[in-house]
Amino acid sequence: MNDPLAKPREACGVVGAWGPATPAVRTMLIALQHRGQQSAGIAICRNSGIDCRTGSGRVTDVFPNPEARALQGGAGAIGHVRYATSGGEGPDDELAQPIVMQAGTNSTLALAHNGTLVNTDEARAGLGISTDATDTAVLGRLLTAVMENAGMTLSQALHEVLPQVTGAYSLVLTDGRRMYGVRDPQAFRPLCLGQLEDTWLLASESAAIAAVGATFVRELEPGEVLEADADGIHSSRLDVPGARRASCLFEHVYFARADSRIGGRSVYEARYAAGRELAAYAPPPPSSDVVVAVPDTARVAADGYAWHAGLPAVQGLLRHEGVGRSFITGDPAGREAAVRQKLSAVPAAVAGREVVLVDDSLVRGTTMTAVVAMLRTAGARGVHLRIASPPHRWPCFYGIDTGRGDALLGAQVPLDRLAGHLGCDSAEFLPLESLLNAVGGDPDTYCTACLDGRFPTAVDLRDGAFLQQQR
Repeated sequence: MNDPLAKPREACGVVGAWGPATPAVRTMLIALQHRGQQSAGIAICRNSGIDCRTGSGRVTDVFPNPEARALQGGAGAIGHVRYATSGGEGPDDELAQPIVMQAGTNSTLALAHNGTLVNTDEARAGLGISTDATDTAVLGRLLTAVMENAGMTLSQALHEVLPQVTGAYSLVLTDGRRMYGVRDPQAFRPLCLGQLEDTWLLASESAAIAAVGATFVRELEPGEVLEADADGIHSSRLDVPGARRASCLFEHVYFARADSRIGGRSVYEARYAAGRELAAYAPPPPSSDVVVAVPDTARVAADGYAWHAGLPAVQGLLRHEGVGRSFITGDPAGREAAVRQKLSAVPAAVAGREVVLVDDSLVRGTTMTAVVAMLRTAGARGVHLRIASPPHRWPCFYGIDTGRGDALLGAQVPLDRLAGHLGCDSAEFLPLESLLNAVGGDPDTYCTACLDGRFPTAVDLRDGAFLQQQR
């Protein structure tokens, strides 16, 4: 069997609107731009069919004019922003979503996917499609095949096909007559429901619903299939016995916006609590002068750390607008260049001072090595690194490109040598138990596989051998 990490896989933000406020889709996508900057797309349901437009770059690159006729009207619309996860090389406009497929002569499907499927090789062979086809394309073909061959509606096809696939899928779909939102039985990726007057909204994060002045209703439940049409919303559940909730812990640590709520918990509160837990577990050396956050996602954790440690938090690093996340840049050279473009040190804030540098996570280490060097060049007397999560040691198979094990610094360099490798004076990490305590809720309902190797589903780690379910 081929390595799933070698497949092109798409993420990471999906939205939908069913009702008069379809132009809200563009605004919601902009609110999710942090989840992907490589391509964007919107599919609008019109009387003439589904009109889908996609392109490379940010939402405002692909859809520069919010008043354009192409974004107006229609019974509903769905949208997507993407970054390329492992193996997702290729022209961004060709890999952009939503994808649109025909299901026979009288039905069309538009699909936007956040997550990664891990068992699509057999389906590729059965469908006779390329081994390079994305997991999203495979899923679309599976759905359209049963719609065409068995005469099923899209709702029936979802209940028939999805229990047979494994992995992460928060989906927003439409057949032109209804909008559907689906969350996988493990609820790996978030998906929220909102309402704006007579329009029902779906989005990967609650912040996107707030961005259009809508009311947050709730998160979709694990395995829920939600339908929105002219009569309102209707809900059903996928039949997947034994599925255990395993929502991504990394959404709270890094990926989601701080003003979102995931799993009923404020992302801001979780990150602030993680910073306080980190200060209690790994206090600053007595000679420390200031706390500096790696912008932007670590600012909240750094504030919590500084408050608990009794040190001032200063803006020792500046982030320059218009540059994407280096974490989701595809190659090491690209990440290094992105770090230099997006960050600079502030000598007036750090020169002659011993700095406690707080970040939310350490994945490949490329960003951190460059940041430590920046602070030393700016005159920092010392740099003590504090990370508000455990080191990443395992690859993610569920929609976030943390990389293979040989690309993860924590898996390759012993903890007692990490400081020397990164060029800092000391390095400490928040233990997993403390992180789970900060996030709150039942710790058994989170996926922590990238941190402890306990995968909620069978995954192909190396040499084609599957690791069986460990939790």
